[in-house]
Amino acid sequence: ARKAYPLFPGTQKITTGHLPLESGSIDMAFLILAAHEIRKEQERIIFFRELHRALKPGGRIIVVEHLRDLPNFIAYTIGFLHFLSRGTWLKTFSGAGLRVDAQRKINPFINLFILEKNDPAS
Repeated sequence: ARKAYPLFPGTQKITTGHLPLESGSIDMAFLILAAHEIRKEQERIIFFRELHRALKPGGRIIVVEHLRDLPNFIAYTIGFLHFLSRGTWLKTFSGAGLRVDAQRKINPFINLFILEKNDPAS
């Protein structure tokens, strides 16, 4: 795939366990139809902990994802198993010290989670 689609110039390679961001340095992070690709539960929690670390007090994380639910089963049949359930996402967010401030459906297939730090001081 990299031969057909080389990295965009200036792309920085990172790991999910260490984001090259200062603690408390970002107001907002957007994860759009991508975070479900972190397949290992513990790795996903570590990634969201890194986002938590980088988030300023009052900052938000916006997560847009398909869910492993009936509408996505109807649309994708067995492919819906690639998506994570709402419960799995909530466990990930909680494990990273984040809370869901709001959740809504964008359409029958896509969900939006707005996250913030679950710390009393944040």
